[in-house]
Amino acid sequence: MKKSMLTMITVCALSLIAVAQGGSAQESTFRPPKPIKLSGPRAGLTYIGGEMGKYMRDNDIFPYISQVGWQFETRYFETTDGLQGLIETVILLGGFETDQPVLSLSLLVGFRTRDGFEAGVGPNLSTAGDGTSSFVFAVGHTYKNDNVYIPINFAFVPSSGAVKYTFLVGFILRKDRN
Repeated sequence: MKKSMLTMITVCALSLIAVAQGGSAQESTFRPPKPIKLSGPRAGLTYIGGEMGKYMRDNDIFPYISQVGWQFETRYFETTDGLQGLIETVILLGGFETDQPVLSLSLLVGFRTRDGFEAGVGPNLSTAGDGTSSFVFAVGHTYKNDNVYIPINFAFVPSSGAVKYTFLVGFILRKDRN
């Protein structure tokens, strides 16, 4: 688990460095963000590893759970070369295939580049077991085609006794305000 967490922290740090280096060739200035709502539905799958995953496999319980939910996104800054600062709240309900559905709440602070690459980190609360809190590390890409946005994200949540890897996809249909 420590090796996986170190790997994810390293990926996030290198991503931040790459974004900072990419913007250094051209001077970038901050500007007020355009009002844009990129909130919308999310669905995906979570793999449970670590001690909890081993317990599940040993007891013939499938160590995957389905996830559905909603992501609320606020853009708090934007630069002239397209880098955006984001605050995201992700609410997920998972485990419909089990007798114990799990509610999860994550609050991430991160960024998105002009090309759609995004990364974020923040606290995660879950009703799994006796209720756990941990950190979530997420990376992904938002694809845009006209007024359709398709975010695809991968999240890593290390906690005591479990390591969760989540894949989420969503969509946003947006009308431009001219």
